[in-house]
Amino acid sequence: MKTKVRKIGNSFGIIIGRKILDQVAVDKEVSLTVEDSKIIIEAVKSNNPREHWEEMLLKANSLEDQELLEDFENEFDKSEWTW
Repeated sequence: MKTKVRKIGNSFGIIIGRKILDQVAVDKEVSLTVEDSKIIIEAVKSNNPREHWEEMLLKANSLEDQELLEDFENEFDKSEWTW
């Protein structure tokens, strides 16, 4: 979809068609970010910042300690640390 950037007061805006908004389940609020010169518009799903924490913690608890720490190995661990 191609659209024009319009002046709205001291800001600018775009019109996004209903079909596109329905595809991403946008209700009243979106999140805007910029990545690699692209504007990313994402639907905000909840006003609760802790939503899904319980699921993530349960998943993390099911992982082995080795899985969580495998990316933290360094030269000090290999050569200088003694157990």
